[in-house]
Amino acid sequence: MPEPTTRVTPALAARSLAMRPLFSRSTWERALLASKLPPHAKLVGLALAHLAGDAGYIPPGRIHGSRRMGSQVSLPPRVVSSSKKRLEGGGFFERPSDEGWTGDDCRPITLTLPPERQEPPHTGEQP
Repeated sequence: MPEPTTRVTPALAARSLAMRPLFSRSTWERALLASKLPPHAKLVGLALAHLAGDAGYIPPGRIHGSRRMGSQVSLPPRVVSSSKKRLEGGGFFERPSDEGWTGDDCRPITLTLPPERQEPPHTGEQP
């Protein structure tokens, strides 16, 4: 009897990909618009959603760089950069660490939904 393999095969990778939840651009955009982020961050977020593929992924490249995106959404590059930091900090996207990232290409971006707001546990104290 052959030993079970832990090697990733194309069929195994396809099954794993099929089990992942599908990205929903409309759900992501609704969450973004309902957030308390400033208007410029929402605008940058909508531009990122426009650039993202069906899986919510933007590959490495210059298309989502602060300068280029700034010209697309009529914002200064520094505002685009700070908006992307707010979006990332708010859980609206993930990207690899910039540590060790080399080259002129921007790091890839994967749009994500922020975790649901959690209320702190009630202490049980009565007023």
